[in-house]
Amino acid sequence: NFLLKLLQIQLFSCSLHRTFFMKQRILQGFFFVSLLLVSCQCFSQKLKTYEDSVKYDAKMVRFEKMFVQANLEKNRKNFDQATALYYDCLKLKPSSGAVYYELANIAFEKDRYFEAEENIKKAIKFVPENLEYKRFLDDLYVKMGKKR
Repeated sequence: NFLLKLLQIQLFSCSLHRTFFMKQRILQGFFFVSLLLVSCQCFSQKLKTYEDSVKYDAKMVRFEKMFVQANLEKNRKNFDQATALYYDCLKLKPSSGAVYYELANIAFEKDRYFEAEENIKKAIKFVPENLEYKRFLDDLYVKMGKKR
């Protein structure tokens, strides 16, 4: 009796799994067909979007290379060269909090505290959740004798 009940439960469980997987395959097929239809309808727009994507990716690669080069120059204490490269980075990606942070660091190193303050505030504006930027501003205010 016990084995018969166990067999019935197992068969019922298998039929539930089979039903679930059949429904899942139907939904997957429906999703694929609808995706195919949307792709066909938007083919001419997709080509334009693809080209825009390629241009954007190339721009970001240039940005990354320039940013790394600027960091190298900053680490070598070539602050003028680094600053010029960081400003070139901003031409490619004007909302980069990291670039403004690095510019603030350079200004701080050169004792240009008001310039450092402007740049770190821009960095915080673009990346408000970055605690390092906020700590930098706090340290800068201490150095300037200013209250937050």
